[in-house]
Amino acid sequence: MPKVVDHELRQRELAQAALRVIGRAGLEATTTRAVADESGWSTGVLKHYFDDKDHLLREALRELERMNLERFEHARRASSGRAAVGAALAGILGGGPDESRVWIAFMSRASVDRATAAAMRRAIQVWVGRWAELVVRGQIDGSIRTDLDPLEVAAELHALINGLRLQAAFGKTASSAARAGRVQQLVLLRSLEPGLDG
Repeated sequence: MPKVVDHELRQRELAQAALRVIGRAGLEATTTRAVADESGWSTGVLKHYFDDKDHLLREALRELERMNLERFEHARRASSGRAAVGAALAGILGGGPDESRVWIAFMSRASVDRATAAAMRRAIQVWVGRWAELVVRGQIDGSIRTDLDPLEVAAELHALINGLRLQAAFGKTASSAARAGRVQQLVLLRSLEPGLDG
């Protein structure tokens, strides 16, 4: 009996292998051969799933989007909106410096590649929307100030995450857990906490 292959799962595995190569060596070094070696599959398998390197990179970017959306879904399980924002921050920053380098690589590619730029714009809109949902939840449950504009806070949180990713990729920084803790204190406790408005 022939083995049943989950093609979607296989494609995701290959995209994740591409992300690991990008994080270590950059976009230019992310060849189908390098990804095949990383994944343990042949280049023939990669060619079955991806037309060319650009197709592989587009799928890798989609996989990166899915990873962050999964972190937002996990954060939603927190006890309050403010706790959910903190959980999302910790989850995203927990991706580490390799993941930060991947984001920077795709942002750089977006400056010269229209398809990547469109994908990044779409992804940013989705993430800002997810941050805003968590802020609104906190305003409803009383854990976040009600005088704040959820979309403005969401855009600031997104910008903050990107800045911290740059630090993680290029500077000497503390561990992800310590960094996330500082972010929660500075952003959440000082800026979002009820009782500080007015």
